[in-house]
Amino acid sequence: MSSAVKALTKVLPEESSYSFDENAHLRVDVTDTNYEYSCFVSGGGKQLLVVEARLMEDEPAKSWTQWVKGTAANAASTKSLTPFTAGDKAVASSMFAAIFVPCTSAGKAPGGQYNLSVSTELKQAGNSSDTAVRDELIKLTKTASSYIHAKAKCDMTPKIDE
Repeated sequence: MSSAVKALTKVLPEESSYSFDENAHLRVDVTDTNYEYSCFVSGGGKQLLVVEARLMEDEPAKSWTQWVKGTAANAASTKSLTPFTAGDKAVASSMFAAIFVPCTSAGKAPGGQYNLSVSTELKQAGNSSDTAVRDELIKLTKTASSYIHAKAKCDMTPKIDE
């Protein structure tokens, strides 16, 4: 997890301490279609970063991208999203990154294949350049996706680092 710590120190504003609040609605087994996860990072009395994940039916890249943009707390965070390689689909800006990760294969749960939509939104930026922050948000989102994929009882390869 040290790569996540390094990435966090590069994207978050410097604070004397940080707090993490993690919530999860876990799946009972691979046939369960409900899974949600969130992690809120705070410091200096402010929310600094949010990681969210949701299990959802697989869908085309364009409709997922539109949907995930709508999950951002700040529309400006998703204005300049550009693709990167991870999962089935992935997009990032200097304030937001998201990956659509294969999770449950068709036939295991009602409705076909299910994927995890994992997003990271930076609420308060540190002092790094936009390009550096985007790169670190991608690293954080990939790390979170691997962690969440393991916790979500997935049976498909996540295709995060290819």
